[in-house]
Amino acid sequence: MKKRKGGSSKKKIPSIFYLIVFITFLGSILLFSLYFYYSNASHSSRPEYEEIYASANGINEGIKKIDYAIYESLYQNGTLKKDVQFLDVKPRYQNGHVWDFTELLVRCPERHAVKHLLNLITRKLSFCGTGIIIKKDKTSDGNVICRIYSGKLYTHKIIFTADGRREVAPGKDRPRIAIIIDDLGYDLGLAVSFIESDMELSLSVLPSAPYAEIVAKQAAHRGCDLILHMPMEPKNYPIVNPGPGAVFLSMDGNEIRQIIDKAIKEVPGVRGVNNHMGSAFTENQSNMLIFLEELKKRNLFFIDSRTTSDTVGLTLARKIGVPTAERNVFLDNILTGKAIKIQIERLLNIARHSGTAIGIGHPHRETLEALKQCYPKIKRDFDLVPVSRLVS
Repeated sequence: MKKRKGGSSKKKIPSIFYLIVFITFLGSILLFSLYFYYSNASHSSRPEYEEIYASANGINEGIKKIDYAIYESLYQNGTLKKDVQFLDVKPRYQNGHVWDFTELLVRCPERHAVKHLLNLITRKLSFCGTGIIIKKDKTSDGNVICRIYSGKLYTHKIIFTADGRREVAPGKDRPRIAIIIDDLGYDLGLAVSFIESDMELSLSVLPSAPYAEIVAKQAAHRGCDLILHMPMEPKNYPIVNPGPGAVFLSMDGNEIRQIIDKAIKEVPGVRGVNNHMGSAFTENQSNMLIFLEELKKRNLFFIDSRTTSDTVGLTLARKIGVPTAERNVFLDNILTGKAIKIQIERLLNIARHSGTAIGIGHPHRETLEALKQCYPKIKRDFDLVPVSRLVS
């Protein structure tokens, strides 16, 4: 048969070809959707890092302003780091709010210098907003105490003394610090970044996390201190949820022991345990005794994360012979590089005066970058050690 004049010589593409292309396209979309869903599911199911994250209710913003005002005042005044001593950083609870209360001592050469620095801090704080309240008192020995409130919440206590002398940590050894990275197991890439950093970090992994076993194996391969980050009941439960695998006050001894056994199997190779949340559980002597006795049987140390100032963890662990220590500073409650560096400076200051200090951070990119930037200074003046070397 002859072709029609001017007609096309192209072959007609079978309709089955379009059907195959369409099915392939739909399949690609389906696979991508499933990948996106499951990738995000593992992140969305991650529990809150700490109670202070879940219960902050905006108070962190006020604390951040106060911290900046104090540090900028000390810097402008020319106050030396050796003359600023952090006496304590401890958690506080009030009306559903959770925050870290800071107490510090500032030494000045004479009384006029105390007055000048106090006026400078007061002026800086006046720019922080109407919610900041300052109360000043003099003690019988001539010291000045400045109490700072964010709203009705007592956040800072500064003791000013005209005694220029300073206490020095006993011994000639360099101060030692340990830094624990909590809540690992939900973001594998970020966990690997912490593991492969040049810093001697201690790594705490949540049981039941999707990548718990992988992170544990990689940490063990690099010789890092590996810790079980044990979820425990917080005071605001169930509003604040510690996540899967937690121990609760309602549980009996057998249940607590079974959950500990399961958690240790999920994070193989741990050398110790620290608590995830647990402001309610760590205050309960009978439940903590069951918990700590189980750790003692397994030759594990206990680091008290101090999510409550009324914890019995450290005291009870020492009493029954479990190697123990406690957290001094949370590094990244406020997630900005400047705020994290202030917390790192607090940690170093405590170690400088006490000889040792323990900080806890979390798997944030900002935390990793701040640690990397501060590491040359840490390495120059301090020994960064595994936390297992600071338990006693």
